[in-house]
Amino acid sequence: MGMTGRYWDDFEVGEKFQTARRTISESDVLQFCNLTWFNMSLFFDEIYARENTPYKARVVPGPFIIPLAVGLFLKLGLYERTAISLLDIRNMRFHNPLKIGETMEVEVTILEKRETTKSDRGIVVPQFAVKKYDGTPIMTFEMVHLLKRK
Repeated sequence: MGMTGRYWDDFEVGEKFQTARRTISESDVLQFCNLTWFNMSLFFDEIYARENTPYKARVVPGPFIIPLAVGLFLKLGLYERTAISLLDIRNMRFHNPLKIGETMEVEVTILEKRETTKSDRGIVVPQFAVKKYDGTPIMTFEMVHLLKRK
C-alpha cells in the first residue's frame, strides 16, 4: 500500500522538523522565471544586479522560495496520504535575499493544532523558517493544513 504519513493525532504543538538542504541553481531560477513570466533584470541580468541592487548579485524570486520550502518539507513524508488541503498561508515575512548558488534549508515548527467539527479531520499550523546554510534567515511563513485523523 505504500508509505503513510502522520495523522493529525500524531503531531504535537512545539514539535520541530528539519529538512534536507537544497542549493538553488541558475537553471532552477530561469525555469521558474520563464514559466511564471518573472522576467525582470533582477533575475536575468548579472551586470544590472551587481551595479544597481543592494544585493550585488541576482536573487531567487521570493515567490519561488515558498514552493521550494514546502517541497523540502514534503520530502520528509509527514503528509503522505494524510493531507487533505491547504486552507491558508499567513504571516509571510522576507528577511534576507537568497542568491543564485546559495543553499537553503527549512525548520518547521508546529505552532497550533485544533479539532474541526468533523471527527475525521483536524487542523495543523506549521511555521516554516527558511534559512541559508549558515543560519541567516531568509523568510518565515505559516501554513494552515487540514489533515486526516485516525
